[in-house]
Amino acid sequence: MTGRTPTHVVFLHGYTSPGEPSRQALSRAFNSAGITAELHTPIAPSGSTRIDPFNPSGASSWFRYATDLSNVVPQGIDYANLQDVHEVMYSPWTVDGSEQSSLWDLMTSLAGTENGKQVALVGESQGGVMAALLGIEWNRQFPTNQLGWLALVRTAPDPHTWQPRPMNNDATFDVDPHWEQTPPRYETRFCVVLGADDPTYRTYTSIGAIGPLLINNPVVNADTRIHHSNDGNVDLRILPRVTHDSHEDEVFAAVAQSIVVMGTP
Repeated sequence: MTGRTPTHVVFLHGYTSPGEPSRQALSRAFNSAGITAELHTPIAPSGSTRIDPFNPSGASSWFRYATDLSNVVPQGIDYANLQDVHEVMYSPWTVDGSEQSSLWDLMTSLAGTENGKQVALVGESQGGVMAALLGIEWNRQFPTNQLGWLALVRTAPDPHTWQPRPMNNDATFDVDPHWEQTPPRYETRFCVVLGADDPTYRTYTSIGAIGPLLINNPVVNADTRIHHSNDGNVDLRILPRVTHDSHEDEVFAAVAQSIVVMGTP
């Protein structure tokens, strides 16, 4: 590990919670770890296109939900509406009267054709689901210009993340049960920070959701008691006493530290 840090950090906020954590809190966490990157905090679409059974006011969200499996035992994963994902990834939208570029255009402006390794994409909760879909799709389309870091915070990636070319205009929630292709070994460094007492994304749910990634991208740290490798590129941290909404400073300090420790190739 080289300890290299990004020049740009893109943060995707959680479900209906733009501005949490604040830019000041994020900057404080990154700066304390020695990361002086330019911070980008896009706000998800809001309004009628984001109304679902759990968001009746249409507050900002990256996509809609049709199920709530958080209290099922064992906990299930609520799939993203893929049409919403496709639109927010590739089409601009309006926030407070101003047009905001698509996530793909934002990433393109930062990563260009050869600067992907200078970009860290960070997402918390639903923003982490969106970050995984966006980051893995970026790596698929630009295998020689992969992102430097993908940080998934208190979240569990959608199963469609790992299927080849899931980003289409089909809003189906079905995952192909016969899909056998595993994700390749990525140059990207993955920083996964979970809360041990998080009831929204339980640790077993999150670890199961990143399972396909771990086939060829091993965990580098041994303190999680998960099979690890000295040359791994996944830093998995489970923070004690942390819930889905608590210990904000501790959580993002861990994210920043993980980015620094992992470095880039």
